[in-house]
Amino acid sequence: MRPVPISITAIMVLVSLSGAAKADYYRWTDANGVTHFTDKPKTPGSQAIDFRRPTVIPIAENNRRRGDRLQGLQPDTQENSASAMSEGNAQKGAQSNAAQIAQQKTCENYADRIGNIESRLRAGGYSASSGNRLRRDRRELTSKRTWECLRR
Repeated sequence: MRPVPISITAIMVLVSLSGAAKADYYRWTDANGVTHFTDKPKTPGSQAIDFRRPTVIPIAENNRRRGDRLQGLQPDTQENSASAMSEGNAQKGAQSNAAQIAQQKTCENYADRIGNIESRLRAGGYSASSGNRLRRDRRELTSKRTWECLRR
């Protein structure tokens, strides 16, 4: 007689135990007011617990919802400039447009300076103190760029 392979035996054991995995759970409170959870009803006052499946939202849908929530918090620059123009505040709109252009140039300047530092770091051929200074400057510029440009 041939012995039964271990994998078939393991499958049979798991199938036979699958009924035990689907157990009911109960909640009951004792005389001291302590709530207990169990898989066997202890007292006539125990209540069956119905566990709901967790809600699963795909990451793309979650990001879209987050974007919709944040969109209302950030002012739309085109709408703001159009409303300023329609209210007769053309000069104020031009000033805000100039401020936006200046801000954009500042952000581009930060990005260029960071890129220059990174290319110097990649090139090598510098002393340890010089490399540390370059890394410090890169950290400071990245921090400024983050606060002034990316957090709008």
